[in-house]
Amino acid sequence: MRTVVAALGVVTLLAVAGCNEKDDAATVTLPPVEIAEAPAASAGGACILWDWAFIEQKIGVRFSVAASDQVDDTSTCVVQTMDGSWPDLSLSVVEQTTADAKVFLSDRMPKKSVQLRGLGKAGYRLNAAASGGHGPSVEIGWLSEAEQLQTLKFTFAKGASNSSVSQMNSRLLELAKAMDTTDG
Repeated sequence: MRTVVAALGVVTLLAVAGCNEKDDAATVTLPPVEIAEAPAASAGGACILWDWAFIEQKIGVRFSVAASDQVDDTSTCVVQTMDGSWPDLSLSVVEQTTADAKVFLSDRMPKKSVQLRGLGKAGYRLNAAASGGHGPSVEIGWLSEAEQLQTLKFTFAKGASNSSVSQMNSRLLELAKAMDTTDG
């Protein structure tokens, strides 16, 4: 009986000892979690032509989400912020065309657009009013030096000012010029 009482005493003592406060030396502190940002190019398609810093440097907007698609010889890429559907920036690239500058300007240039000089073999800019839940848009299309049809389109969130649209006209043109290469 004495053995049983002694064993119960030891078990009780050990159980109470396990209920003490945690030992500070045993506390493990984990580093803060950092969210990794995937590069725009990781989305594939026409996104391989972009990285976040390049876009931000050219147009002054920081994007963080990219998606792409490929249908036949046309690659696309759309980038957005994490905050909402707009603003967004899209790129479409038709890998090869037989169109020359004359055909591009007569058949590919949308009505109400203005011809741009100094971009590829031929180019245009089209500004569109707000519609469908988003703000106005600026579109620049061109026949590149590499004989590709390329289109950039920046769509604003609702409420964009006329001065913002005006500034984006020149910024988007600078982005297009930086992308217009002879090697595709």
